[in-house]
Amino acid sequence: MVLAGVFAGGTQERTAPGVGPEEWEIPFLNVLTGPIAGIGEYLLWGAERAAEEINADGGIKGVPLRIRAIDTGMDPNEGVVQMSRLVESTAIAALGPVPEPVILAAMPIAVENGFFSMTATTSYEYAEQFFPWSISWFGSTAATLPPAVRGWVRENPEIRRVVQIVENYGPWPGMADAHDIGLEQEGVEILNRIEISQDVVTVGPIIVRALELEPDGIVFAANAEKVARMIVELRNRGWDRPERLLVFNSADDVPLYTTGGSALDGVMIYNYINSEYESPRWNAFREAYAAEHGGVAPPSLSTHYYDAVYMLARAIEETGATGAPARLQEERRAVAQYCANIQDFQGLLFTWSMSDGVPTDKPLYLFEIRDGTKHLVREMRPGDF
Repeated sequence: MVLAGVFAGGTQERTAPGVGPEEWEIPFLNVLTGPIAGIGEYLLWGAERAAEEINADGGIKGVPLRIRAIDTGMDPNEGVVQMSRLVESTAIAALGPVPEPVILAAMPIAVENGFFSMTATTSYEYAEQFFPWSISWFGSTAATLPPAVRGWVRENPEIRRVVQIVENYGPWPGMADAHDIGLEQEGVEILNRIEISQDVVTVGPIIVRALELEPDGIVFAANAEKVARMIVELRNRGWDRPERLLVFNSADDVPLYTTGGSALDGVMIYNYINSEYESPRWNAFREAYAAEHGGVAPPSLSTHYYDAVYMLARAIEETGATGAPARLQEERRAVAQYCANIQDFQGLLFTWSMSDGVPTDKPLYLFEIRDGTKHLVREMRPGDF
């Protein structure tokens, strides 16, 4: 485990006996049952992986760290119940909630009670309404995502007419809006947006509608399994330019590859993880994940709560938090303020800084899928175009 420098400037002095906790407990409001339990599983895996590494390196200020998983079952009411308990607990901060319906229901309670909870898998537009008691893991969608589609068009300059297929779920329509911005900046004509429901079963009619518009490029912003089925349908109907298909990052999940199979060869996809990156720390993470998940590579969101745990650990170190009940409210605020403006944070895949709760310099990556594996095409940042 290569951890040197992760807590830049931190100490390993143990919290004074009787003053703080015997164990730093970080609750994680997650979704571990229901239709997206698979996502919740790997989010939790990343958080627990970070805790294991931190404990192997001596804990936080010499005190061990534990992630306490709390299942909301994707139920907003359960999220409210659990957050109401957390704000009355001795936890200095929390991870989550996941996903957006639970965020919207539970985070107002955190804000009202001055409790910091890191919503690390939602968009800026969801997170920013809860500042300063949360932070955004992404910049503004309108600023962050246009370079992704601009990079795709630059790689395929013959793309002049595009259709977007968008599932009406959470932040995805807003992400599609950002795709439109990038397409317009490249002078591409947006033929139409085909909106699909979460309960859609048959994708054939969707693809027929898209092909009737005669696009030379299609962007998908939908559930991974639905995207895969739509691409298979396109290929079965004779679409022979897979590089002119772009998949958004939220669909970069196991069902995309298991359902799509060889039909994905040549398709392009963007996300925040460079799967070809090499470092001892990332290699260890990737190998451990594959070993516990049947050889599958880590999904694009699997690193988020890993990094969030390290960020909280550094905040506790640097603010001198003790966990003492008498200082709990001021320490919660101090940890929140520290994370909102953390500088040179050494994440698993890259280093970034925050400004008032928003990352300033995170990259996006464009890949081509070949034989079920992503291959880097280009790195993109908001100021690149």
